[in-house]
Amino acid sequence: MTDECHTRPAGARSAGDRQRSRSRIPRALQWFALTISLVGAIPVTAEPWAAPGDLRLRSDLQFLDDSGAIDIPLTSWPLSWGDIDRSLADVDTAGLSERSWAAYDRVKAQARRETAIDGAGFGIGASAASNPRIVRSFENTPREEGELSAGLQWVGERVALNLNASLVSNPIDEDEIRPDGTYIGLGLGNWMISAGWQERWWGPGRDGSLILSSNARPMPAFAIQRKSSVPFESKWLRWIGPWSLATFMGQLDDQRVVNDALLFGLRINFKPLDGLEVGFSRTAQWCGDDRPCGLSAFADLLIGNDNRGVNVDPGEEPGNQLAGFDVRFALPKKIPIALYMQWIGEDSRQGGPEIGSWLRQLGVEHWGDIGGLQHLTHLEVSDTKCREGGFGFSETKPDCGYEHSIYQTGYRYNGRPIAHGMDGDGLSYSLGSTFVQSGGHSWNLSLRYIEINRAGTASPLHSLSATPQELADLQLSHTRTTGFGRFHIGLGLSRLDDQASGGSSDDVSAFVQWTMD
Repeated sequence: MTDECHTRPAGARSAGDRQRSRSRIPRALQWFALTISLVGAIPVTAEPWAAPGDLRLRSDLQFLDDSGAIDIPLTSWPLSWGDIDRSLADVDTAGLSERSWAAYDRVKAQARRETAIDGAGFGIGASAASNPRIVRSFENTPREEGELSAGLQWVGERVALNLNASLVSNPIDEDEIRPDGTYIGLGLGNWMISAGWQERWWGPGRDGSLILSSNARPMPAFAIQRKSSVPFESKWLRWIGPWSLATFMGQLDDQRVVNDALLFGLRINFKPLDGLEVGFSRTAQWCGDDRPCGLSAFADLLIGNDNRGVNVDPGEEPGNQLAGFDVRFALPKKIPIALYMQWIGEDSRQGGPEIGSWLRQLGVEHWGDIGGLQHLTHLEVSDTKCREGGFGFSETKPDCGYEHSIYQTGYRYNGRPIAHGMDGDGLSYSLGSTFVQSGGHSWNLSLRYIEINRAGTASPLHSLSATPQELADLQLSHTRTTGFGRFHIGLGLSRLDDQASGGSSDDVSAFVQWTMD
């Protein structure tokens, strides 16, 4: 892991530009209405993975896990529907509380649909947005002003196929036709091998992940993932408990300083004790034009021989790495509180092999009932300005997070951060709640305050702003399933203050998504 440098990523806009830009919402709404009018009955489709973005599903699964009804790792998305279905089959339904039963019933019904074998079907969707959210959280919200999508799915005993195509209005990256969500998967024993464009989210954070999130569009990748998180049978390894492993090799095929670079990712997460989940993650940008791409370069990357001037010549440096760990711990004795943290190292420490230059995240979750609604509430703080020292408790290091002197486009894809949406040198405070009604409809409320690019020096690299800004926003969204498909609508208010110019702007954002599958 090495140092950083500068060059603005192609296609990036400042936070002020995106907040002040006027959307073509009437045109997008015309697309939306046309799609609704053309659709009749759509067959139910199945899929082997639960993609990130569904707040109600995440809330239900986390509640069932924290209550002891199920016991599976939940911090590496996409999740295996087979693993979810297996864990539900072991639930003692007679011992469930009324609230647990409602969550169990909702997840069970969804798992039954998604794990149907030899089921072929198709789906369709549309979205329209005014001032789309520029800093995305776990919630699946529109990236662009208007989108139409259609997909064909088929799941067999060993093979799964999902073909998806989207037509986008006024895209930030100029890709009007997108294959996002398309993949083919092959099951081999307890492993699933896949290739395609899949969303990923690694870590316990709800407002952002410091290493891999769904903030940027998915890149084409080859992946291997464990299907079932059953523990080891060996008495020497059984203590690890339920465990999951995922790895991928993706192609950064956007416009970059180093074109055709690859992104490698590896994550393992496990549950050694009730209420405790631990994860270790590692990613690396490597290869590309005029860079080492052979097996020896990849081997050096894996074993850490990538510190220029220490264990490798500068011209042979294999890549730009991030690595770290995360922990989520639910308090014992049925206390409805969980604490979580994510620590990700951006660089080596003082040029040596030890991880340093830490990005940090802390959070607390609380769950229960409010007025008959099941709720999961979080308070989360994320800091993407590097801090030195063994665990990041020393001096700060600006212009470090998600930057690199060779891979100068940085840890970004199509103009958006691959990890936390606020990009480097940011500080974010998030307070949010997901409320679930007994019928399965859900509400999400979030309040965020973000200090963007607070390094204080003009940086042409930053994907949101070249100068410091402060963003405060309040977001409310609602998801409802009807006989005409699933509707997801949202409304937001935001205020952006530019610290360099002293100017301010207030904006209203709104979106509506509809899917039938």
